[in-house]
Amino acid sequence: MFKLKEIASIIDGNIICGNKNIIVKNYCLTQKIREMKNYFFIPIIFRKVNREIYILDHVRNGCMGFLINKNSENKKEIENMAQKINPNICIIEVESVNNAIYKLGIKCREDNIEKPIVAITGSVGKTTLCSIISQVLETEIKLLHDFKNENNNTASHISLSYLFLDNYDMAVTEIGISDFGKMNDLSKLVKPSIAVINSIGTAHINKLKSKENILKEKLHITDYITDKKILFLNSDDEYLRKVNETEGYEIRYYSINEANNINRINGKISFNTKIYGIDTNFKLNLYEKYNIRNIILAIKIAEIYNIKYQNIVRAINEFKPVEGRFKILKNVHRDITLIDDTYSSCFESVKMGLESANKIKSKRKIAVLGTIGAGSTLEETSKIHEEIGNYFNNLNFNYIYLIGDFTKHIYKGALNVLEEKYIKKFRTIELLLGDLEENIRDGDLVYFKESGFQNFEKIIEKLKNEFEII
Repeated sequence: MFKLKEIASIIDGNIICGNKNIIVKNYCLTQKIREMKNYFFIPIIFRKVNREIYILDHVRNGCMGFLINKNSENKKEIENMAQKINPNICIIEVESVNNAIYKLGIKCREDNIEKPIVAITGSVGKTTLCSIISQVLETEIKLLHDFKNENNNTASHISLSYLFLDNYDMAVTEIGISDFGKMNDLSKLVKPSIAVINSIGTAHINKLKSKENILKEKLHITDYITDKKILFLNSDDEYLRKVNETEGYEIRYYSINEANNINRINGKISFNTKIYGIDTNFKLNLYEKYNIRNIILAIKIAEIYNIKYQNIVRAINEFKPVEGRFKILKNVHRDITLIDDTYSSCFESVKMGLESANKIKSKRKIAVLGTIGAGSTLEETSKIHEEIGNYFNNLNFNYIYLIGDFTKHIYKGALNVLEEKYIKKFRTIELLLGDLEENIRDGDLVYFKESGFQNFEKIIEKLKNEFEII
């Protein structure tokens, strides 16, 4: 915890008003008004939205203070209104709010440099991997993690979490990048003890241009590696298994091939692997096969930190997917299954999700797809969507429901697989939802996948209520 004057010093800010000796205990970055008082609001620019427009809402809600950009167009007006609402309000002006929270995060990491941090990056599946590793480690360690991070694995959001690092013994951090140069900044902030790259895919290829560039950028996760100095790489990935050894850190690999006796029971996975040399069987609450690889890595990291055998086994067997990551919702009386896989979407994750859904027993299967995160050009994006349509040739889906601009290319590819009457394209969420409500039958499985553009959670919530699904 810092006094206001200490925060101003760390971030090179200027206190406009407020008690310079007041202690700041809590912070908020989001525009959402939550049930908290006496917090400090940090209005970052995120996804091209300057959250400065929410400052006065937070002041009315009871925040104790806020940062503001020195060159903000509405700076004086906001400051004057804030002081009218709360005469004791604390305001610090800075050159850049985003840089300010980053500097504060770096300071907190440096103050806790003895605490190990596992940092995970990759093109797909890193949130689920983070959550599995976290659930195993926290059986014995007071762990800082945020695997329900709404994809906010940026410098600002990681910095926010590190403001509370004092209260924990260790952290697991998900790191996402979308452009060149970002990973070095994040490595400087996180200073990982153990770094992980789990996949090299097409996510963010629109800016990074090629998988080779994605790999090169993600390897910068090791720029500030410390303590254990271990980099775990998924050797099942054709790009990662070619990474050369280096003197700066030790490379260790993990692979699905370290499991045996892999079986499925109505889609759910069971397998054997070793923990501390003991052959161990797992029966998972998970359907996607890549989770075997995730669990093997979680075991390896747990062994490094001496987590007890029985705690590793229990945490893995009890693990359930977090929201939006292949979460199974059921009405057992009517045997209706919804699969919420809407957290994010790229070419690789769509294929994996469809494959896993395909292995679950049902009378009929319906895929509901929106626009996916794709290529660096319109031509490449169109081609990737068409390949998704063609991919249904490997699957046993009865209907495909589509919404979003680029899904017309999924439609085109799927015509090579299904008759036109089984592929439905919708202009609005309401029309799509109405068709599903009318046509879902007992025994159906409905799989949902998109990149967050189409607001599928609205459809899923309505269907859950309509068909009494939990």
